[in-house]
Amino acid sequence: MKGKATNTICFVIPYYVTFATGGAEIQVHYLVNEFLRRGWQVELICGGRGQEDTIAESPYFDTRIRFHYYRFRKFRSLEFFGVMACLLRTRSKVYYQRTDFALSAACAFYCRLLKKVMIYALAQDTDALRGKYRSLMQQFTYRSHLKKCMRRIDFGMVDAMVNYAKQQANLLVCQNKEQEALLRTHFRRPAHIIQNSYPINKQEQALDKEKLVLWVGNMRAAKRPDLFLWLVDALQTRKGWHFVMIGAQGDDYAHLQHPSVEIMGPQPYETVNSLFAKAQFYVNTSELEGMPNTFIQSWMNKVLVLSLKVNPNGVFDHDRLGLCFKDDIQGMAAKLDEYLNGNNSSEICERAYAYAHQTFDVRRNVDKLTELIKPLLCE
Repeated sequence: MKGKATNTICFVIPYYVTFATGGAEIQVHYLVNEFLRRGWQVELICGGRGQEDTIAESPYFDTRIRFHYYRFRKFRSLEFFGVMACLLRTRSKVYYQRTDFALSAACAFYCRLLKKVMIYALAQDTDALRGKYRSLMQQFTYRSHLKKCMRRIDFGMVDAMVNYAKQQANLLVCQNKEQEALLRTHFRRPAHIIQNSYPINKQEQALDKEKLVLWVGNMRAAKRPDLFLWLVDALQTRKGWHFVMIGAQGDDYAHLQHPSVEIMGPQPYETVNSLFAKAQFYVNTSELEGMPNTFIQSWMNKVLVLSLKVNPNGVFDHDRLGLCFKDDIQGMAAKLDEYLNGNNSSEICERAYAYAHQTFDVRRNVDKLTELIKPLLCE
């Protein structure tokens, strides 16, 4: 792409790493850094209006990025207007939106109105479904029927907004074949698979491994963190091994504890990476995910992944890049016992490491993305 005017991109996401460090936020952070490295002008719209001073103190705050903040609202559909106000202050030609909400519709409407290019990127499998937010109502309890009714109306409006955005976006990007199939089924639209990204460190270094087993994720129902405690209880071998859980504890898991498990709470991303460098095993108990960052971190650090259910793109078939147990937690406990007792996992870890280098290099993924953007800018 030639000319300063075309080399401009705006990322639109509810949170950024200056405020929260979930998977979607980290992925956008990697993309932002790569576009900056290539000389693009980068803008970013996210929540956080009124907290600019705190955000500016974050180690991830980058003065090369032109930030625009909107205010979160209790009635979430109203955020559409705050995001629209931010969009009207931007100067970009390309808009990359990840993690859907009212901001998705604002981005789609703005891009359609002003003939900008919108990319919608799925953050998880449920982003490919209709009625996503109405289904979330089942997770909430309300004492007031009025509040419940208002929230139902609010989430119904948000569902309509995100459905509109996914229909209007110029380009849909997903992480795996399952998401691609779901988008075709529910939205009758094709999508391009671009895997999650990771900044490849060209300087190889020896990994000093310890007797460490990790569980990492924000503790909410879909992650099923309580199953990790059940797993530890079911192990025959625990002596000498350190079991660690990392992540913010939601209300339902605020009192989660276990005498043999260190629950560290949320940690800086650098701390999490350093623990992956030391760990030998990573356990995932999630109900569903796209391509978790934690899988990539494990593979890049030669950590054996044991996944209870999630198997994106069939990467764990035939123990290729790790092990998946099809929701059989007793089978997972038996297999982990074998490894804790000395079963060798180096062949799987080496194969996974090579695959990760080939697949998740952020430079290659941005190459794919820019190739998809080029013809859209010429229309």
